[in-house]
Amino acid sequence: MPAKLAGGQCWRVFCAGIVALVATFFFCVSAQAEDLHPRLETARDGQNLIAALHIVIPAEFHAYGHEPGEAGRPTTVAISVDGGRPLPVHYPEGAVQRDFYDPTATVNVYEGNVVFYASLPPDAAGKPFVADISMLLCSNRKCMPVNEQFTGIVPREAPAVNVMPWNAQWQEMRQRPPVVPATAQADAPEEGGNDDISGEMWANESAQSSGVWADEIVDKLPPPDGFDVRLSPRFLDDALEISGLGKALLFGIIAGLLLNAMPCVLPVLTFKVSGLLMVGGRDAAGLKRFRMHNLCFAAGVMTLFSALALVLGLADLMWGQLYQNQAVLMVMLLVVYLMGLSTLGVFSLPVIDLKTGASSKNPCLQAYFTGLVSTFLATPCSGPLLGGVLGWAFTQPLIIVMVVFWAVGLGMALPYIMFCIWPDLARVLPKPGAWMHVFERIVGFMLMGTALYLLSVLPVERHMQVLTVLLVLSLCAWLWGQYCGITAPPLRRKVMSVIGVGLLVASVFWVLRPVAPLPQWRQFTPEAFEATLGKKPMLLEFTANWCPNCKFMEATVLTDERMRKLQARYGMELVRVDLTNANAYAVRLLDALGSKSIPLTALFPAGDDANQPLVLRDVYSAHTLEQALNEAYEK
Repeated sequence: MPAKLAGGQCWRVFCAGIVALVATFFFCVSAQAEDLHPRLETARDGQNLIAALHIVIPAEFHAYGHEPGEAGRPTTVAISVDGGRPLPVHYPEGAVQRDFYDPTATVNVYEGNVVFYASLPPDAAGKPFVADISMLLCSNRKCMPVNEQFTGIVPREAPAVNVMPWNAQWQEMRQRPPVVPATAQADAPEEGGNDDISGEMWANESAQSSGVWADEIVDKLPPPDGFDVRLSPRFLDDALEISGLGKALLFGIIAGLLLNAMPCVLPVLTFKVSGLLMVGGRDAAGLKRFRMHNLCFAAGVMTLFSALALVLGLADLMWGQLYQNQAVLMVMLLVVYLMGLSTLGVFSLPVIDLKTGASSKNPCLQAYFTGLVSTFLATPCSGPLLGGVLGWAFTQPLIIVMVVFWAVGLGMALPYIMFCIWPDLARVLPKPGAWMHVFERIVGFMLMGTALYLLSVLPVERHMQVLTVLLVLSLCAWLWGQYCGITAPPLRRKVMSVIGVGLLVASVFWVLRPVAPLPQWRQFTPEAFEATLGKKPMLLEFTANWCPNCKFMEATVLTDERMRKLQARYGMELVRVDLTNANAYAVRLLDALGSKSIPLTALFPAGDDANQPLVLRDVYSAHTLEQALNEAYEK
């Protein structure tokens, strides 16, 4: 290949790589911008017009309740019609749980579908409305503030409230006073005003005293009471602290050089060493290939560092924070796992395969992509000095961030640039031999260990699904190795490629698909049972781990998806009575329901008929359950 052509090809690959990586990053980031899917419904409750504002909390996240408990930022909603003042809002009670970030704190949280209620003026139908939603969405890994404004037109048609699926929840919540926003409290009409519907709510003193006002909410988690500290930190070794661009560039080059030895990168770089041993000879053509090999690898390193500087600087993210995105982690895991399978001899991985004796139609592209992968795997690791260098850089303008990242990339690529300039340095490398095949297998197991580490970063609840994807990936790799070798017919290679990619993409989408919020089952306690009895509809399921029929019912009839919908429709409490271990209270309740065996489901209505539950014995169908719910709760 002529030098000019090879250089131009590397430059085109370099530019295309930056564009593709930037586009991929922003696609992933945009996929994280969770939509609350707000929706407004109205219904008539006597003479009153009731608005129900529905939002959907993203899967794996929760929002703190309006009364958040011992930690967290309160959720607030402000609904106004036709430019008027914000209306009083009825907030649902949140589910009680321990806070992710302070296990000693008990908090109330919203999950899944959440509905807020407000009484509208009688003439609101057909008028524009504005709903301002402020909340803090948190998962077990991160929190992000949401301040969203939802606008629309109040529906002109408003059916009777008793036909709405949220009627039961509204009837319960209307018994509690609404929360009056601060601005509405200040402008509340005097007694005897003309606004007879909203006037009652503006004048509600208990609502005013219990409200959490929107202008008191800040975008950050509030510090604990009395926690106001001002510190003047000292450092053990001030010489290592970054205070200017010159020191940042020097330490950046050293940090990039040391990054080559990090556990995330070392397995891939052992491929690189093996590749260097196999490239070229001592003649002019061999030296040219050797130089181009190193130059393309360095170009791959610099490409990804350039892209990372752009996207992290523009998005104001920390080093490695990109990998909080599960889709990015999945891509990294699949690449590392594929490389491990390749080095263990299951199949030959195209483009970035550097096994002993591996050949490529485009060695420059192969080396370039290996540089990309090496840097991609380096980002979760923090080598010595790197934290201080990047910590200082991210406080500077974007151009400084770019220059510092280039310094780190130059440090990581420095050994290969030196090989490119002084090929004689390759004499320090051991000579190729049979030991390389054994070393390959060792590296393969190192890569599998890296894949285990990446798996541990993903949420525990997804581990079984991800392992299933890796099993599908192993099958696809084996099929490719068996039936799609170099001598395989082109048609077979294309068919197997389509089948393999289809299986893999389907399995990845299966793992990353949004999961519907689970129904809120509560464990049975006699105190909670007596407190809830008669106050709201309640479904009790008697179950046990040793009861196969119980598990069959949970898998076919009492499924999470069906119970989530039924819970929203009837506003009922779901209670699971577990008889896996001895429980005298549960046995006494079962006896009171006239049974000595399980499975058994009891439907307790609200009101005076709470002591006459409707009982379903043994195995029944979903249709039977819905009939029983209609009979028990819609009399």
